[in-house]
Amino acid sequence: MQTSWIPFIPESASTVSSKVDALYFYLCGVTLFFTVLISGTIIFFVIKYRRRSPFEIPQPIAGSHKLETLWSVIPFIIAMSMFAWGAQIYFENSRPPKNANEIYVVGKQWMWKIQHSTGQREINELHV
Repeated sequence: MQTSWIPFIPESASTVSSKVDALYFYLCGVTLFFTVLISGTIIFFVIKYRRRSPFEIPQPIAGSHKLETLWSVIPFIIAMSMFAWGAQIYFENSRPPKNANEIYVVGKQWMWKIQHSTGQREINELHV
């Protein structure tokens, strides 16, 4: 996914960044969709059902189990899709490649001590 046209997204620096960006845009899109949907519904019902006279008191409405189940199951499915997608990306990134270099790093108050598997040591800089 090419994101260079978006000002606040940096250039891709890894092979996984496009997957993470796609997940981020999915999360933002779902959030924006439901924000607009809920706000629009609230405004619509506030205007449609406003009381026009003090004697207009509506009858209470009994609950609908089908509706309550539906508005619980749909957000659950959406949340699980977000979780599954994010977990898939996480597990792809949590395993190092087979030919990865092991580098031992110790963080101290004002410095980093780095030691490569070949024995070379560095302070505050990492040369791969």
